[in-house]
Amino acid sequence: MPNHGQIALLFVSIAFFATGGALSVLRLWRNTNSMRIAGKACMYWGMTAACGVLIWHSITRGTWVPVADNFDALIWLALLLALFVAYTQRTRPMAALDWFIMPIVIAMLIGAAVFGRTEYRPYVGPTTWLYVHHLTSYFGASAFAIAAASGAMYIIAAKKLRSKQSVAYLGSLERLERLTMTAVTLGFALLTVGIITGAIEMIHQGLATSPWKVALTGCVWVIYAVVLHAPINPIFRGRRAAVLSVLGFVLMLGTLVAVQFGTAKGGH
Repeated sequence: MPNHGQIALLFVSIAFFATGGALSVLRLWRNTNSMRIAGKACMYWGMTAACGVLIWHSITRGTWVPVADNFDALIWLALLLALFVAYTQRTRPMAALDWFIMPIVIAMLIGAAVFGRTEYRPYVGPTTWLYVHHLTSYFGASAFAIAAASGAMYIIAAKKLRSKQSVAYLGSLERLERLTMTAVTLGFALLTVGIITGAIEMIHQGLATSPWKVALTGCVWVIYAVVLHAPINPIFRGRRAAVLSVLGFVLMLGTLVAVQFGTAKGGH
């Protein structure tokens, strides 16, 4: 169970993340360079404080294993999402990303503070991690469905524009591309968390899994990783990114089918 000092440091991390998220929203009305720098600084200090909690808690427990209980698990998940946001904002800035993911990060840290103090739940059973695995996997699939839809609309709109037809009902290519990239960004974060939690569950429970499931999941992750980096790689921008978004969703559906109908007895 975490001590009072660790809980206090955790709330410091929450305060930094909350301040950074608030500054990100305020930039809608006053987008200054100093406010942007302050927002990034708050995010980095929040991650540093969260890492400090994990290290302190590991020293107290006498083990470095990062998933020993719910307190560690929730902080790790929050930290992974925060790291993903920081990486994305550094390589391809997207202000709206903070508005969607930072509340999740803060909620996870608050959950760690509340449940870590009230009850110790060691990671020995499948309930917690399977719940997180399933939740992030299916929410990630939902985000990829949006990306596939907007990607298909982009392909249709681009084809109609080449034929000099009206695409007003589809929206502009720029708007469709932005929607696709936003959905892919959120879906990729959720998929990554789902893969990590699923792998941890299999390792701890000694479960087997279908090679097809692993292959399909790996292909989906790679495809969306390519789409995610499309803005910094002109080769995969526009129509190719849209096509990959549709293809990735088809493979995602194949993965879900493999999980439901292709799992061996005793596997995952």
